[in-house]
Amino acid sequence: MSKIKVENPVVELDGDEMTRIIWQFIKDELILKYLDVDLKYYDLSVEYRDETDDQVTIDAAHAIQEHGVGVKCATITPDEAR
Repeated sequence: MSKIKVENPVVELDGDEMTRIIWQFIKDELILKYLDVDLKYYDLSVEYRDETDDQVTIDAAHAIQEHGVGVKCATITPDEAR
């Protein structure tokens, strides 16, 4: 099956812990299998934000302004119900 070509890049905002695992699954199973898309990756984990003194957050915001769209998996806190 041929993939659908996405004309413009999409800014990908990665998060922490379970969010990374869930987002990777969504990307692999629902996005990259079907779309030919240029993802502009930004690591917004707490560790990397600290390492860059939050510069990565500013860079990600500028990328979203430039490309017009950004995607981030919502952060969740696992509990007994989940």
